Amino acid sequence: MEILLGLFLFFVFIVAAFKAGVLLLKIIFTILGSIIGFFVILALIPLGIGLLLIPAIIIGVIVVIVKCIQLIL
Repeated sequence: MEILLGLFLFFVFIVAAFKAGVLLLKIIFTILGSIIGFFVILALIPLGIGLLLIPAIIIGVIVVIVKCIQLIL
């Protein structure tokens, strides 16, 4: 009986760790994507293209913040 309980708890903790790891990876890739996007926009500003993308970036940042809050909750 104790072996079955131990196996059950083992699999519960494995699933919990996997879900936490996936959430952490999503947050890390979101942050990395925003940093890379910021540097791309800085590179495009001298060409005049970056100024057109600034409103899109602001909307994108708001969406990313909302998605991160939804993932955490």
